[in-house]
Amino acid sequence: MFKLDLKKIDIKKLNIDRNTILVTTFGITLLLEIIILFSVVFATSGTNKEINKLRGNLAQIEKEWPRRDNFSKQKENLKQEISEMHTKFILPQTESVLYSFISSESKGYNVQVKVLKPGAMQDYSTTKLGKFKYLPIIISAKASFHGLANFLDYLQNSKYFFDITELRITAGLPYNSIDMVICGLVKEK
Repeated sequence: MFKLDLKKIDIKKLNIDRNTILVTTFGITLLLEIIILFSVVFATSGTNKEINKLRGNLAQIEKEWPRRDNFSKQKENLKQEISEMHTKFILPQTESVLYSFISSESKGYNVQVKVLKPGAMQDYSTTKLGKFKYLPIIISAKASFHGLANFLDYLQNSKYFFDITELRITAGLPYNSIDMVICGLVKEK
């Protein structure tokens, strides 16, 4: 193995002058400074990106802060809307309440219901809220066109979810004959 003994090296024999030592020392120092400078630049570039991101977030917060009360109100309104939407579903075994609702409300619009019978339940959709089925309700009635339009509008905006899938109107005097299928949305447990 090779061992370097610095005591035996004579600098005078190496023939290195003072200027060479100074230039070499200066070069090594400069190289070390460049390495340190680049490492600092690379380290701060990531920090600068984070600072710019935080500045953007802060600007967004400053922009939205005056409207924070509106957000709270909107959140409460959305919660209330969602709660109301959940009550529009028909629960299993409560279909008779739905038939009673349709029958009683039709009288207020001069819609004379002759036939009101359920159809076969149909699969509709499964979501994270549960499994839903369509409950078709077959209705035959007599009404004026105006009374029927108001009644259907009322059903669409009522406390239950209804979808009109079929509607046939036969003109007649003084009342039109109506055959329709409306579907309620049943939420299974």
